[in-house]
Amino acid sequence: MVGDRPRQHTVWSLLNAERKLPPGLLEVKAFLDLLEECDQEVVEALFEDRGHGRNNYPVLPMWRLIAVKLFLRKGWFSDLRAELRRNADFACLLGFNEGIPGEFDLPDASAISRIHTKLKSDEYQARIKRVQEKTVALLRREDPTIGKHTALDTTDVRTHGHPVRHEGNPEKEKPSTDPEATWSVKTKRWVDKEGKKREEKKSTFGYKACLNVDVVQPVVIEVQTVTGSKSDQLLSTPELQGAVRILGPGVMETCAEDKGFDSAENVQDAYDIGIALIVPVRDVPEKLEEQPREDREVALRPGGNVVRDIYTGEIACYESTKNAEPVRREMSYAGFDKNREAHKFRCPLGAAAGTSCSAFGTCSAGPCGEQGRQVRVPMDTDVRRFAPVYPRSKKWQRLYNGRSAVERVNSYVKEVLRLEDHCLRGKAAISLRVLLAAITLNTRTLLALRAAKKAKQENGKKLAAAA
Repeated sequence: MVGDRPRQHTVWSLLNAERKLPPGLLEVKAFLDLLEECDQEVVEALFEDRGHGRNNYPVLPMWRLIAVKLFLRKGWFSDLRAELRRNADFACLLGFNEGIPGEFDLPDASAISRIHTKLKSDEYQARIKRVQEKTVALLRREDPTIGKHTALDTTDVRTHGHPVRHEGNPEKEKPSTDPEATWSVKTKRWVDKEGKKREEKKSTFGYKACLNVDVVQPVVIEVQTVTGSKSDQLLSTPELQGAVRILGPGVMETCAEDKGFDSAENVQDAYDIGIALIVPVRDVPEKLEEQPREDREVALRPGGNVVRDIYTGEIACYESTKNAEPVRREMSYAGFDKNREAHKFRCPLGAAAGTSCSAFGTCSAGPCGEQGRQVRVPMDTDVRRFAPVYPRSKKWQRLYNGRSAVERVNSYVKEVLRLEDHCLRGKAAISLRVLLAAITLNTRTLLALRAAKKAKQENGKKLAAAA
C-alpha cells in the first residue's frame, strides 16, 4: 500500500535495521523521520509513476537520497555517491536493496540524474513546495509566534553555466551554456575606519532566491526563484501574498525589507493584505542637512504653521515671534489611527502650550485636548513616508533591526547548506535546490524546537520528582 511507504527489504536489511545506528546517523534518521510527516504526496506520486517497472533502485530511497543531500552538506552528487559507497549504515538507513551483508545495490550517476530530472519538473516542484509549506505548519504548532514578524530579501545563486562569450565578435562568439540565466548586480556600501564612504559592486550570472523568513526563528516561510536580472521591487508583493496563503490571513503583522524593495505600490499592496512594510525610503538626498528648510518643507494646510518634510516625513510647527526668527518644534508622534488610516501628531509642549506658545490661539494643528493640540496626517499623503508603522518612530527602528534575520539565513544556506556548491544549470534545477535548502533549514529548526521542548518537559518532571 502506498500510504504505508513500502520498502524493498531483504532479510539482511531487516536484520541491519535492528542494529544500533552510529551516532553520526541518528541525526539523519531524525531528519528522515520528520520528513515522513510532510512528503507523503511526493512519495505517492513517485510510486504511482514507477508502477510495475524495474525496481533496482526503489523510489523511496532515491527520493530520500536527494532530500538529505543538503542536510549532509554534500554539494555535489559525486560526494553523495561516495558517502553511500563508504557508509553501509547510511545506505541501509535510506532503504536501498541489500543482496548480501554489507553489499547494497547503489545507484549510479545516471540513475541519480534521472530521479533529479523528474523532481525538477513543474509537477514535482509543486509537490515539493507543499512539503516546504507543511514544515512551516509543523513549526507553527511548536511556536505559534512564527510568522508574526518577518524579513524579506533576495540572494544571488550562481549557475554552473557561463554567459555569452566574446559577444559582438561573430568569429569568436560562443553562446551561453545556460540561456535562462541573467546577470544580477548587488551593491554594498559602507563607511571605513577613516570615515570615507566605500562602495563595492558584485555581479553574478545566474538566478535570485527571494526568501521571507521569521525574524526570531530560522524559518523560511515563503521562497521563490527568479532570473538574476528581475527587479527586487517586483518580488515583494507576490512573496508576501504567498506567505499569507501559507500562514493564513491575519498572522503576519510586519515585514522588514531593504531599500531595494521601496515603492509606494509595495507598501500599499502589503497594507491591503494586512501587513505593515518596514522599508527605508530611497530617494533622500545624500546631503539633506545642507538643503534649506524652505526647499524641504510644505504646509499641511494652506497658510498654516504646521509643515511636513517631503524627504523625511517629519512633522513640525512654527511659532512666530515679534522681531525674531520663528521657533521650529518637531511635533510628538502619537500613533496610527487605523480606522482613519492616519498618523497622529501632538504639540511638543503638551498641555502647557496654552501658556507658553504665542501661536496657540491661531495654531493650525487642530482641536486642543489634554495633551495639547494635535494633527492627523493621512497615510495617502505619502504612503512611503507615512506607512502604517511611522518610519521615524522607535517601533519602526526596532522592527527594521529584525531584517538581519534574513541575512543570517542567506549566509547559512550558502555557507553551511552548500547552496552554490553544485554543477546545475537552468531555472528548474536551481529552483529545486533552493526549495530543498528551505526544507532542510526548516527541518533543522523543527528538530531543535522539539528537542528543546522535550528537555524542558524532562526538567519539569525532575523538579516535580525532587519536590
